[in-house]
Amino acid sequence: MKKIKKIILMATAIVLLLPGKTAFAKNNMVPDYEVKLFLDSGLVLNSDNELKKTYRNMFDTGKDYTKITVAYADTEDLAFNLEGWTNRIRVKEDASEFELTYKKRYSISNNDIDEALNRANIEGFDKSDTNYEAQIDWGYHNMTLSLSRKKTVSNKGYDDLELPKKSRMLAILKDEMPGKEQDWKEDGWGTSLITDAKKFGDVQYKKYGGTYEGIDIDIEIWEIRGSDSGIEYITELSFKEDTYEEAAEKRSTMINALDSMGILLHEDSLKTQKILNSY
Repeated sequence: MKKIKKIILMATAIVLLLPGKTAFAKNNMVPDYEVKLFLDSGLVLNSDNELKKTYRNMFDTGKDYTKITVAYADTEDLAFNLEGWTNRIRVKEDASEFELTYKKRYSISNNDIDEALNRANIEGFDKSDTNYEAQIDWGYHNMTLSLSRKKTVSNKGYDDLELPKKSRMLAILKDEMPGKEQDWKEDGWGTSLITDAKKFGDVQYKKYGGTYEGIDIDIEIWEIRGSDSGIEYITELSFKEDTYEEAAEKRSTMINALDSMGILLHEDSLKTQKILNSY
């Protein structure tokens, strides 16, 4: 049944894209933008793997940060990831709930955002679906369209920053899984796969809040297991804007500033992929 629905959706979209027919049956989603730039951890972190005072002052973060624990669920052969889906659970210190995020990603080529939004529309993600938040993740080189469905579940009975063990975590993610992911390739696709999935994590990170030149920023320091079983520290500076124009202008400002400080890495880094490859 799910395959028939997808064939109908794709056939409808093809008809609508014939010469003289450029509109979709429903309007595309309207994304906001999150710029994500990676800093040289060897330069910006101190011996405790916290932000150096120089950069705390530079970015007006203060000493305090929030601690967060996160884990992902996927099959051994990463079946969810191959279809662009991720299943995440996380908890912030002193929080009373686990935060669940189900995310569908679409690659963007040549910065053609509309083409990615069109593909998402063909597969049933359009402006009428208010359950999902659309966002363009904009790195140093690449853009990605992310569609996120967020839910919460009580963490009563757990210690601060503690996540559920594998079996309980998978049960929570299965129970709360949204319909689109459940039936992505066929009826029950997602819920069947996650039953025997693997837990990737726990992974810890610190999150600072600050500002730079009037831009509200976050700086996250992730502790991710490396290929040699050591810990790799990934430092990410990010900020959000509502429109492409605002994001582009402030991204240029931030890149120039970080380059002048000599701390910007001229690369993109998908943290989720690193975790799925390392745990």
